[in-house]
Amino acid sequence: MERLRAWATGHPVDLAVFRITVSAVVLLSLDVWDAPKWGGAVGLAPVGWRTVSSLLPASTASAFVALGLVVVFTSLTLIGAWTRGSSVVAAVSLVWLLGVPQQSGLVLHTHHLAWFLALVASGPSGDVASFDAWRARRRGAPVPGPSPAHGLPVRAAWLSIGLIFFFPGLWKLVGGSSWLEGLPTLIAWKRFQLGLPRLELSPVLIRAGGIGSIVFELSVGALLVFRRTRMVGVLAAFAFHAGVQWVMGIAFSSLWSCYLVFVPWSRWFGSGPSVVPSAPSPRPVLIVASLLLGAQVTTGVLGLESAWPVACYPTFRTRAPEQMRWVELETSDGIVVSVDRLRQGPNQRWWGLSEQAAWDPSRERLEGLFAMLLGRPPREGESIRWTRVIVDLRSGVTTREPL
Repeated sequence: MERLRAWATGHPVDLAVFRITVSAVVLLSLDVWDAPKWGGAVGLAPVGWRTVSSLLPASTASAFVALGLVVVFTSLTLIGAWTRGSSVVAAVSLVWLLGVPQQSGLVLHTHHLAWFLALVASGPSGDVASFDAWRARRRGAPVPGPSPAHGLPVRAAWLSIGLIFFFPGLWKLVGGSSWLEGLPTLIAWKRFQLGLPRLELSPVLIRAGGIGSIVFELSVGALLVFRRTRMVGVLAAFAFHAGVQWVMGIAFSSLWSCYLVFVPWSRWFGSGPSVVPSAPSPRPVLIVASLLLGAQVTTGVLGLESAWPVACYPTFRTRAPEQMRWVELETSDGIVVSVDRLRQGPNQRWWGLSEQAAWDPSRERLEGLFAMLLGRPPREGESIRWTRVIVDLRSGVTTREPL
């Protein structure tokens, strides 16, 4: 028990750096700023969010209000002003705001931003390096020392990142040779989506990289938890991200930017603690961390990738099709959707929605996609032409079919 308590105990400086890092990543995230554009999205709310979406339906106006709350209160959290209240409002607002685009019918995995901000809100993250700390020192309050309340949010973030990798690795392992055999197609599929040139790699190298990815995803969580192996795990994670970005064009910068949480800042910037009457209670952190990690384990075991606000991160266990399909839209005003539009940022949601419509071009789905693209329903008498485009990834042959 004493060893567990010692592991859970952390310095206020490390929690403060976590607070500053997460707040900055949230404020710089394109996914956050892009979310209000999806306020009028027509689609199915993801698992875990349907009750909330029915009680608090999203609109463009309400999404912009949520964005304003996120920006204001995350900024206050960043500087540590009224930190506990500010971070709670910021976390709740961010969960709702990032849930707006998830109701479009396609879930993208920005979940960790909300998770980490919730962990910041659960602990005394404004005790040092903050406006609150400056006011407390002026009143003569002592500098708080290490405690489980300061350490558990950071430790929970370590575990959460480990789980982000673990379950995708486990599902790949379950897929076995089937996943490895489909990896060349998956690489070609993602590179085509992003408009990257075809990458010619030997099958042996691709297979070795696939096996290495599984080994990394299954083991990195254990490496990150222990002090002696933590930096090895962090370096392995950066190498993994670099390899994935080079091969598949997936950056995932909003996750690896948070790896500052693994740096032992208190060894260099932590001062000796003053005598304090009592340490803050770790109960709020234990509740939030238990709920978060428990939900991650549950969604990971079930393989629930299309859920919000907690989900299993992409497993790629479904074999990528050897044909790319999407729909293009042309109106009397000109081309609205083309392959170039689909390849534009800030995310891949347009690709997914267009692919869904190409496989199932029902009138309801096409009208919903039209409304998302133009922010309005089709006008009476408006000239609209949908075209399904099919590209064979092996031969490069393109087929166009009017819908």
